[in-house]
Amino acid sequence: MRFGTRVIVTRGGGAPPGTPGCKREVRGVMLGALKTEVWVRLEEDDPLDTVGWNKAGQTGHWSRSAVRPVEE
Repeated sequence: MRFGTRVIVTRGGGAPPGTPGCKREVRGVMLGALKTEVWVRLEEDDPLDTVGWNKAGQTGHWSRSAVRPVEE
C-alpha cells in the first residue's frame, strides 16, 4: 500500500454487534506508514466509536493487521 490508497480499517471488537465498541469496518485514505502501524484519514463517520475517533476527516493510526486496501 502507498500514500493515498483507499483502505478499510477494522475497528473495535468484543462488544455485542450494533453496540458501541463492536467490531466494524470504516473506510479511509492511507496517509503514511511506520514499521507496525498505518496512519489513516477516515472518510466516513463511525457512530459506534467509544474513544473519540468517530468523524469523517479525522486522522488516526492503527496496526497494519487492522488495515487493508479497498478492492475496487
